[in-house]
Amino acid sequence: MNNINEIVIDAHLHLPVAPSSLEGKKTALLEELRKNGVSKGVVISDSELESSIGSLAECAELFSDCPDIAVVGGISPYINYEEQLKLTDSLLERGQLAGIKLFCGHEPIYLTDGNLGAVYALAERYGVPVLFHSGWDNSHFTAPEIIREAAESHREIKLVCCHCCYPRLEECFDTLAHCGNVYFDLSSVAEGNNEGFFPILETAIHSMPERFIFGSDFGSCDQAEHLRFFRRLNLTEQERRPVFCENAREIYGL
Repeated sequence: MNNINEIVIDAHLHLPVAPSSLEGKKTALLEELRKNGVSKGVVISDSELESSIGSLAECAELFSDCPDIAVVGGISPYINYEEQLKLTDSLLERGQLAGIKLFCGHEPIYLTDGNLGAVYALAERYGVPVLFHSGWDNSHFTAPEIIREAAESHREIKLVCCHCCYPRLEECFDTLAHCGNVYFDLSSVAEGNNEGFFPILETAIHSMPERFIFGSDFGSCDQAEHLRFFRRLNLTEQERRPVFCENAREIYGL
């Protein structure tokens, strides 16, 4: 039975492409959360310096007055890297970032690339997670075996696997089951409303409910559709609370 009064955190949000102004995008995003009964959220910036979904600096400033929104900063080793590392360090020190995001696959980045050492060092120093894109196109950059290697090399850092290596969900969960520092961000998994994923998701969540995080990928995907999809999973209340709220609250400090 679904509890319509349950607290929900959407841990994977982007500013929408429209409207054009940053304030307009912020208003649209906050309105979407209100409309769908979502209490808090995590907004992920782009790694680009100029982007329709907001740069690191823009998103950090835009939501600095929103206690219910945490910001994760996108970063790329190919784009103004040293300056962006300094900005990330500064924002982390001021408590304006809750994590760092790598756009593996969108860019030719393996989690095991040596030039990411500075990113992992910042994450360890400030106790924040490193998120990464997985699955879909160019999925070899974050194949489950690559993720496992990175997780074993950085056991002190929480790694958040966005999209669960879609559509290789079962392989993702099986390969990473014993990597306790890897968490599974469910964003975009509900695209297409694929009920064939239900038994895979239910089995994995039953065995490790403390490692799954609800997210919608709003800005690209439909938040309401994701809520409907994941609320149909056969989960106990003790499993639902961590997935929809408690895990994100702990990982992102909301």
